[in-house]
Amino acid sequence: MNKKIALITGANRGLGFAMSEKLATLGIKVIMVCRNKNSGNEAFLKLKEKNLDVVLKIADVENINDIENLYKNISSEFSYLDILINNAAVNLENEKVTIENIDINCFQKVMNINLRGPVLMCKHFIPMLRKSESGRIINFSSGLGQLSLPRTGPYPSYSISKTAINALTKILADELKNTKILVFSVDPGWVKTDMGGPYAPLPIEKGIDTPVWLATAPENELISGYFYKERKIIEW
Repeated sequence: MNKKIALITGANRGLGFAMSEKLATLGIKVIMVCRNKNSGNEAFLKLKEKNLDVVLKIADVENINDIENLYKNISSEFSYLDILINNAAVNLENEKVTIENIDINCFQKVMNINLRGPVLMCKHFIPMLRKSESGRIINFSSGLGQLSLPRTGPYPSYSISKTAINALTKILADELKNTKILVFSVDPGWVKTDMGGPYAPLPIEKGIDTPVWLATAPENELISGYFYKERKIIEW
């Protein structure tokens, strides 16, 4: 049997690193995609020292050419992909930013990383996922992108990008409904990471539980195209 292969963006720290370690511990080969060579190599070596099956690739999902070259490199090395986790994201605004005073350059950068990056990752890697017997795409969203509830925080650029991620998930699931690829978006909750900050209530282990489950659970336990939190479908 072919060994399962997962690709995770933003894999050098936080949720991305924790998911890399967890999936590799479960016997999955993990391609760790990081934009910073030094921190990426440090994260990679930590897992290699544990004899985990991981591969490091350097690419910045903000850079269109990086994504294209990443696909060329990986598709030349591997014939298929089972799991694509679009985890890399940024939030560059402070709590005082509103639509009225938004910095358009900041908005564009956030959208390029948080939305355009995942769109292009899907565009390029879906052909490899089609070769899997059980392909999965997991897009990281957020409660701040949820339209079905009252707004729970500031950060308009980040919030808009995450709402769009949920739309991307819905569209992709419909486009891929006659394939073996399932597509999900996930809210990991407010987690203690560099982005979440020290006052976040959830440990990283809790934040990766649902995305790891979506990546590995039997197909009959999951419904493609939906927004998940704590292993349950939520409205968005």
